[in-house]
Amino acid sequence: MKIEAQFRSLRDVIRWIDDNTKGIEISGGHRKQIASACFDVALEHQAAIAILCDSKLFGSMHALMRVLIESVVRGLWLLHCANDIDLERFEKRGIEKHFGDMTAEIEATIGAHQPTLSQMKKNAWGSLNDFTHTGYIQVTRRHGNGTLGPNYPEEDIIKCLNAAGAYGLIASAQLAAMAKNNDLAQAHLSRMQEFANVP
Repeated sequence: MKIEAQFRSLRDVIRWIDDNTKGIEISGGHRKQIASACFDVALEHQAAIAILCDSKLFGSMHALMRVLIESVVRGLWLLHCANDIDLERFEKRGIEKHFGDMTAEIEATIGAHQPTLSQMKKNAWGSLNDFTHTGYIQVTRRHGNGTLGPNYPEEDIIKCLNAAGAYGLIASAQLAAMAKNNDLAQAHLSRMQEFANVP
């Protein structure tokens, strides 16, 4: 029952984001184009996680969570931290930084009061990698009650849906800020608080 409630909450957040960001106009240079594309990819991953959950494809749902988070973090880093040489390098070879370094730079640059990204890196990155790269954590969730197939604890599924909602809201809030839409940015703060308080 808790999974259904969290799924409905995620579905509602996705609809809310879609209603409030569809047709959003972001002007500015190349940096904003690249960063906004990262956030848009993150929103697509968020929607895909909901679809995979609804289809009971929990392995693929969990595998996509790391990719969603990477899209958000890359967008934040490219927008707030990368210099012109970094942007040029990204176009040719990708970002040549460790994920942990990017999260630390983002938090230092934007003056984060809580090291949310660093805490995620410390507490969840290993398991996210395991799910994405078919590691032991992913593999052990394929057996249960003598059958082969998805056997994910309710807690895993709820955490994944919750994280998908939170990171999607971060991505869409960045789009609102990039569009210089203060009302929408404020609405995102309220929506984030509502989503965080889902029972």
